[in-house]
Amino acid sequence: MKLRHQLVVLSLTFFAIPWAGCEFLRSNEQTLSLLQEQSLQATGRAIAHGLYNDSSLLYPEPQRASAPFNDRSLQIRALPSTPILDGYFDDWPETDWRRFGTARRPLDLDLSKRDEQLFIAVKVVDGSKTYDTSSPATEPSGDRLVLVTWLGNQRQRYVISTAAPGKVGARPLSRQLMSAQSSAIAGFWVDTSTGYQLELTMPLALTGQRLGIYYLDADEGGISVRGNVTPLDTDAPPWLIHSTAELDQWTDRYKNREIGVQILDRWGWPLATVAAAKQPQQPTTFWLTPWLYRQILGTPTIPATQPMTDTGQIVSSSISAARRGLQAHETVVTDEGMTTRFSAPIKGPEGVIGIVVTESRRNHYLSVSAPAFEALLVGGTGALILCYLTVLIFAIVLSQRISRLSKATQNLTATDMALPLDRFDDELTQLTNAFNAQIYKQQELQAYLKALPQSLAHEIRTPLAIIRSAIALLTDGEQSFPERQQIIARAEDGIGRLTQLLATMNEANQLEQILGQEPLKTTDMSALVEELAGAYNITFPKWTFAVLADETALVTNISPDLIAQALDKLVANATSFAQPGTTIAIKLGRRGLWWRLTVINLGPPLPADTDKLFAPMVSLRDRNQKTEGSLGLGLYIVSLVARHHQGEPWAHNLDDGTGVEVGFTGLLT
Repeated sequence: MKLRHQLVVLSLTFFAIPWAGCEFLRSNEQTLSLLQEQSLQATGRAIAHGLYNDSSLLYPEPQRASAPFNDRSLQIRALPSTPILDGYFDDWPETDWRRFGTARRPLDLDLSKRDEQLFIAVKVVDGSKTYDTSSPATEPSGDRLVLVTWLGNQRQRYVISTAAPGKVGARPLSRQLMSAQSSAIAGFWVDTSTGYQLELTMPLALTGQRLGIYYLDADEGGISVRGNVTPLDTDAPPWLIHSTAELDQWTDRYKNREIGVQILDRWGWPLATVAAAKQPQQPTTFWLTPWLYRQILGTPTIPATQPMTDTGQIVSSSISAARRGLQAHETVVTDEGMTTRFSAPIKGPEGVIGIVVTESRRNHYLSVSAPAFEALLVGGTGALILCYLTVLIFAIVLSQRISRLSKATQNLTATDMALPLDRFDDELTQLTNAFNAQIYKQQELQAYLKALPQSLAHEIRTPLAIIRSAIALLTDGEQSFPERQQIIARAEDGIGRLTQLLATMNEANQLEQILGQEPLKTTDMSALVEELAGAYNITFPKWTFAVLADETALVTNISPDLIAQALDKLVANATSFAQPGTTIAIKLGRRGLWWRLTVINLGPPLPADTDKLFAPMVSLRDRNQKTEGSLGLGLYIVSLVARHHQGEPWAHNLDDGTGVEVGFTGLLT
């Protein structure tokens, strides 16, 4: 796999950035949901506790708190304004019809109130319309509507009939109490294509918190009845379910909050509702953001439920649990979106007397996180694209550099033995420099190998010529004995020079092989140099050897034998150039993390390129000097010892030009 492909695969790890962001959003959403549930729970418990202390707010009529369930009870909603009695319902904010009768012949009722006035909307399907033609003093004979109330623990019945569409009133059907004022009931009768429409009003106090409504359909086949009660019922009519002014005033404290509150009776009929405050419009975001947000968060699948029964009761799993005396949370779907709901029972001495439902839209918390998600979506996508482009460009540039280096390596010629450098100062540039250094060393080695035969021939030619001339003179046999001895001495001297040359070359070869195996020992170099200088004063009596040390003791890890061998070569080199009777100084000093050992002698200056002095087969000696270093192996051995101690050879002319300083450095360890 190519390098650019490897980097592309490696860049896939950048997907960890949006993944981590999504995990953070999930965790944040869970935390916000938990806070939402805790807030709903705290509010619900507080309301339930307050209503437990004053149960009359729920049931102005104490009997209803313990009354059995009656599915024919009627629910009353509050009207924001007083409607006009015209038989039409356009001015009603909405109608929530309660149906009685059959699907073919229904009676639809809707009850609302404004202050303490009750309004009743009635729709009747009647294919055989029969208006009332009887006199006011007799029993009605046509189609009519009957209202049954409960005052003073007695049934009160009112009949509403008319001879023609228009305004209508009520008259009693039986003996009435003084408080049963039928004249307070008024309305409007409208004829429709399918039957009748009636819009009635009456004081709420006239009902006694109970109301029965039935319609008598008079036709040729007889009279049929439909409604929530019948003419034959003798019990009290069903209850009216509604909120009282006291309960509305008590719940006003929870208006304009982010939490909606709903108070239900023990059967699940709503008594009071406080809607959650409208949240300010959030800044318009990209239309795809909410959908992506919900997809990443994993929106739970909420099964479709019937939010309200045909009788007007609100039902859900949490409300069912609250009716059993348990607290419960749930998530439901409303017209405004997902809603988190908490249901708490209101417990009385005889059990559950009501239910408090607190709810809050989850979209409110979505609006908190959506801007962060959009920033993550846009910023993260931009960051990923930038990272991919950066990696791609880097891969292309790096691949081109490596390819260029590879081609340059393959195209090296004898005249162009260097790799091209680029403007980047990095590891690849350093590698190129290392290659160039190796190529330079290889060039030097090749030059050395080319010059070696000529140097060897030059150095060997002289002793061979001496030996050959000695043999030729001895072959003539005309020399005297002293002359023969002199000739033999000259031949032995040539043989000695050849032997010394081979020994020096063998020494350098063996030194290269054993350098890697030579251990380092902790040694006082100052003491070692003092000891060697004393030996040199004996070995070379024509010169005086002095020690120049910066410190009385310099202890480090070295190879004493190799240091002595290198110093021998330096001293031998110095004696070759220094005049007898002069002083040769051995200098030992410390330079930061390095130590330096050099030999100073008076004599001719060094050439400008001092690096070549330490290469093998390089010598500045003339023909009259000794042959030990005739091949330039002495200083080459010094360079090997220096590199073994992680240092380098060093040569320098004295400032006054009277002599030279040659030596090497090493690392303090």
